[in-house]
Amino acid sequence: MRIVSATTDEEMLHTIIGAQILGGTMDYRGFSNMKGFEQFRAACRAGDVRYSDLDYGFVEQTKNLMLTDCAKEPRLEKAYRLLNLSEREFNAIRSGSLENLGADRTCLILDKALSWAARNYAGWDLYQYLREELGMSNEEISHAGFELDEFYEDETDYEAEDDYEEDCDEEL
Repeated sequence: MRIVSATTDEEMLHTIIGAQILGGTMDYRGFSNMKGFEQFRAACRAGDVRYSDLDYGFVEQTKNLMLTDCAKEPRLEKAYRLLNLSEREFNAIRSGSLENLGADRTCLILDKALSWAARNYAGWDLYQYLREELGMSNEEISHAGFELDEFYEDETDYEAEDDYEEDCDEEL
């Protein structure tokens, strides 16, 4: 199946469908070519075209959307919004920055990210993830509700690379 046309003019739509029926690519009421066209023509003249009577063809009817309506249509809202962002805002979203979100939305997203980390990491691994991947300080970890103080190291002496190198030396 492929899109043949899009139009807001009913007469043009009927002309396009009629051409498809005459060409044998659509049937109307089970008939194609001239027999199907005769049926379709009679329905057009009577003002009684039923698109459900088409075989091998489908007509999707939708209201004529104006550009301002796009922002209200759920299927189109995201694309409309992204198309109208400034380059800086669009690039911030593409790079994963949360700067342009409202404070409530940012907090919700970060809370979900911390909950995910807590479900997928435990103990020392969770502490390492919060420190290394998220860059959280010991104070921020405690403030977020994690009880990981048994793993806290002096932040002034903390060097992630030193710990990694020590672990590697022990395994050798």
